[in-house]
Amino acid sequence: MPVVSTDEADDALFTLRRKRQLTRTHAVLWTLILATTVADILLTMVGLDAGLREGNVVVAALLAEFGLAGLWLVKFAAMGWLVAGWALLSDRNAAVFLALFAAVTGAVVVSNAVLLFG
Repeated sequence: MPVVSTDEADDALFTLRRKRQLTRTHAVLWTLILATTVADILLTMVGLDAGLREGNVVVAALLAEFGLAGLWLVKFAAMGWLVAGWALLSDRNAAVFLALFAAVTGAVVVSNAVLLFG
């Protein structure tokens, strides 16, 4: 493995690490992601029970094929993808990655809540 200067290592998109440190920012973002993901799952289940249809075509196909297990499969895959990205990206890029996911999930939760209770 070639030796790189500190400046080059800081600019790398992916940083090989033996150990990932959970920064305060990452902890806040993970908490937000987990809370909004739970809310998304619950609101999806309530909406399906009320007779609404799933708006995401991938999730809808998995729901049609596997029922609620399809929803859990999608959420598990998303969490695996998030953990991998968080582990591989630099601290700054990982924070952006997590923040974007949290923002999208938060927007979905707000949209679902307005649709259900609005």
